[in-house]
Amino acid sequence: MAIPPLPLATYRRRRRQALRACADHSDGPMPILVFAAPWSDPVLDLTPVAGKHRQDPWFAWMSGCMAPGAVLLLNPAQKPQATLFLETGDPSKVVWDGDRLQPTPATRRAYGVDAVAPLEDLRPALDRAIAQSGNRLGLLWRDREPGWQAQEAQRWRRRLRGVTVINAEPALVPLRLVKDADEVALHKRAIAITWKGLRATLPRIPHLRYESQVAAELVQHYLNPAYEHLAFQPIVGSGVHAATLHYKYNDGPLQRRAPVLIDSGATWSGYCADVTRTVPQHGRFDQPRFRELYELVLRANALGRRHARAGITLRELNALAWQPILDAGFPRMHGLSHQIGMDVHDPGTNPDQALQPGMIISNEPGIYLPEEGIGIRIEDDLLITKDGCQELTRMIPKTVRAVERLMNGR
Repeated sequence: MAIPPLPLATYRRRRRQALRACADHSDGPMPILVFAAPWSDPVLDLTPVAGKHRQDPWFAWMSGCMAPGAVLLLNPAQKPQATLFLETGDPSKVVWDGDRLQPTPATRRAYGVDAVAPLEDLRPALDRAIAQSGNRLGLLWRDREPGWQAQEAQRWRRRLRGVTVINAEPALVPLRLVKDADEVALHKRAIAITWKGLRATLPRIPHLRYESQVAAELVQHYLNPAYEHLAFQPIVGSGVHAATLHYKYNDGPLQRRAPVLIDSGATWSGYCADVTRTVPQHGRFDQPRFRELYELVLRANALGRRHARAGITLRELNALAWQPILDAGFPRMHGLSHQIGMDVHDPGTNPDQALQPGMIISNEPGIYLPEEGIGIRIEDDLLITKDGCQELTRMIPKTVRAVERLMNGR
């Protein structure tokens, strides 16, 4: 049985907050149904996956439970209020699938829920909760970057004909924006693993031949500590490929003396790191055009770090940080920042919302010139504080001198 990574009091508090927020958002209390990621999903099976099973972030945020196929029902109208329903599995198939988490008193205590039950008991409990709430139910889905939660919510909306189904995610997103000290510690651990992988891999790049070799070495180092899933599949783009923002193939040769853009991140207990570094393939910034543009992106990155603080909006931060790049005549191809947490792009990236202490955001200006075979992005993770920000990725080299020293083994 996997132990939840955070104190049980944290999950209990989150569930209470979720019910209150949902009630305020929808003019009264109503139950919330949250789904774990499945044992096997056709969409996920077609997507390259490294590391162990990745739990749905909303389910993990509310329960700390990693069991696939489980369902959490929060019913404010009765006790038990939080019930964890589990796929108990077929005993004859244990030899194939292994043991599954069972609805026992030990499981209830381990996850701090009010009750546990087999999955086949879900429907009568759900029907009862819906009736008690005036025929209403909260599910969670998002249109941008939807995950398993959104897919399963869509299926249940079709099943629950006649029930008023309300999207609870907009009401719950603010609860995930600000990270507590325990969450920040997990995020820092993910960054430390990412740094260890980059520190081992960057000096190897002059001796490698293909983007795939760089990606493979990073994946090995990111998985090695505990076989945690990746924050996302690494992006390793050489030359013109570095100018493709979400380059997916990692199958080209490393162009000699060209920029190599590496966007990657490890995870720890579900929390993601997101780091981009752009380095010269041969380990030296001796190409004048590349170095000039790199220093320009580095200045924009420094402005983002200097101005990120509580009270400023992402729109205001964008205007300040991108200015050197715009003044030099280059377009802005994307936003400077997004929220980071259990999703590498955590929900709630609103350009007009003031930043708050405890938020973790990216700081990632870039210049992309495919016609010149140059793409440069420098991305760090910033923890917003009352008076400024803490650059959580500050140990990962990015100045010209520091990158050259690392890549040349000094």
